[in-house]
Amino acid sequence: MPRPPRRGSETGIHHVMNRGVDHQPVFFADADRVEMGRRLAAIHEIFSVTTLAYCLMGNHLHLVLRSPDGALPPAMHHLTSVYSRHVNDRMGRDGPLFRGRYHSIPVETDEYLLWVTRYVHRNALDIAGVRSARDYRWSSYRTYLGLRPTPAFLDRQPVMDLLGGRVDDLVALTEDASAVQPTTIGDLAHLVRCARAVEDLTEASGHRSEANIDRTLLVLLADRTSDPELARLIETSLGPRTRTAARLASRRADARRRDDPVVSRTLQWVERQLSGAA
Repeated sequence: MPRPPRRGSETGIHHVMNRGVDHQPVFFADADRVEMGRRLAAIHEIFSVTTLAYCLMGNHLHLVLRSPDGALPPAMHHLTSVYSRHVNDRMGRDGPLFRGRYHSIPVETDEYLLWVTRYVHRNALDIAGVRSARDYRWSSYRTYLGLRPTPAFLDRQPVMDLLGGRVDDLVALTEDASAVQPTTIGDLAHLVRCARAVEDLTEASGHRSEANIDRTLLVLLADRTSDPELARLIETSLGPRTRTAARLASRRADARRRDDPVVSRTLQWVERQLSGAA
């Protein structure tokens, strides 16, 4: 697939994730996913928040949202609170449905927008029995492929413009074993933040690292990557270091990887994304 031209990043775009309380389901039936579509339409109408991509899983959701300044927090509050009331009324339950505050990661470059759209659409492959992202009803991928009508709240144009409007390139981006590499320090940092958010979404053990692991992950990636451009980007992100300081940092990071399962899992997730194997 040809590399898309740089044309300046979209503004106000975020990758938004949230999960159920104690990793419990947030979607209990297809009717709930239909209702979530209505809520996405509502925040589009009320707050001018547009959905660029989505995937509704069992106990969590992924959204790529474009919002005016300051609109995302009230829009997300509206979306989750009204949706939760709907589910509680339908099922005769009470109490919160979503776990606290959502994760929100900025999308600042074209490359990262392509990567996050690919990631969101491929989330469905984690579901048993789903062999192709295009087979899953509850993501925006089928709409991108023209297999279903485009709802008013969904805007495919920012992503498709980057691909020259070519659906074949979208399919290659989504379904081939390739990856969109980060090209800025910011993109790399956002990818690491995404890894930590996914760990929070998917792991039910309750174990969390006691301290921020971002720099540890970058040191480990620098040591393990065979991609010279990625290595250069990471070294730039880490800043000037003497050889002795770099060796000591590598030893500490590797010891933490061995001792902390969160660091190990998160590192493996980032490496899979960078290789395109996820």
